[in-house]
Amino acid sequence: MISVCAIIYLYCFIVVLFLIVSLWNSLGYKNIKPIEYNGENNCRISVIVPTRNEIANIKDCIDSLLNQDYPDYEILVVDGNSTDGTREIIKKYSKKNPKVKLVEETALPEGWVGKNFACSLGAEQASGDWLFFIDADTVHNKHMLTSVINDIYNSNVDFFSLMTGQKLGSPWENIILPNIFLWFGTKFPIRRVNSLKSKAARATGQFIAVRKDVYEATGGHAVIKRHIVEDFAFAKLVKQAGYRIKIAGGRLLVITRMYRNFKNIWDGFAKNVFFAAGGNLGSTVWAVVYVLSTQVLPFVAPFLLFFIDDYSLKIVTAAFFPLVMAFAIRLQLNFLLKLSHRYIFTIPLGGIITVFIHLYSAYKYLSGKGMSWKGRIYRFVGKNV
Repeated sequence: MISVCAIIYLYCFIVVLFLIVSLWNSLGYKNIKPIEYNGENNCRISVIVPTRNEIANIKDCIDSLLNQDYPDYEILVVDGNSTDGTREIIKKYSKKNPKVKLVEETALPEGWVGKNFACSLGAEQASGDWLFFIDADTVHNKHMLTSVINDIYNSNVDFFSLMTGQKLGSPWENIILPNIFLWFGTKFPIRRVNSLKSKAARATGQFIAVRKDVYEATGGHAVIKRHIVEDFAFAKLVKQAGYRIKIAGGRLLVITRMYRNFKNIWDGFAKNVFFAAGGNLGSTVWAVVYVLSTQVLPFVAPFLLFFIDDYSLKIVTAAFFPLVMAFAIRLQLNFLLKLSHRYIFTIPLGGIITVFIHLYSAYKYLSGKGMSWKGRIYRFVGKNV
């Protein structure tokens, strides 16, 4: 029978392995700093913003995009039949400012995910040399366009994505989202993504930029029309075609507020995490093991010491090491994203909820029921999702 000491040592070893993987994936992370426009790299940019019922976000997004110091750009806002007043707001902007154009979405064709269809419609009407696909829940530094296009040219890349900064407001955002961010971080091997020698390809759908000729050459969103996690699929499509991609830190340039209440957090991530994990039961199990090991069990392991009659400093260290690292990693994330420290003791609660989101997402897709999001049902249809 395995002793309690052996269990503690084994668990500590597993956590160390997970930490090594996470550290390795984070290597190469670099924040892009804001720079003022100086007349260089003056190509035309088409900013494409897919929207569907974004009444809480659309004004701040468009205002920040109109405030850019970069001279040559257009804003194409593609509305997916919003029913909350979003479209009327976009129309007002388009009448007041020639940079803003409303693209009205037609009925969603069979086999398309809504966001992919909206991005495709925007790309068809874009006049820019570069296409910037930007989510409606983002707010932008006034030097964003200048800074991004400058880094693109300096890096000589064809596809570029920013890992945006995050704004968390409600208690549930602060409790759940940091745990999910930490798990998502394991899916981004940054150095491999940015290397031509590696097949690894990732992107963040909140902000993707691609050269228009590359978009057209690869087929763009029409090729990945069924993919719910379209950012990963888009990056893979471009890299497999032989183009160079890059992902970088963008918290100084773009801030995102993804969700505002528990239901939106639950539904929004349940729509994506099954496919982000890998799109099969095995990958879901692996994600659950990772979250439990790094976010929940660290708070349980020290209590195993009560079942040991005579313990040494070594076993005490092994029991508390995962807990210390859980706090240290969360503090690092807090400083990186400027999150509140007062929610640091909610790590295990956020971890448990994250586990249930993974399990619920897998159940909904593997059972064939699918996930409802903004009035549309998305189902699992094999690898091409």
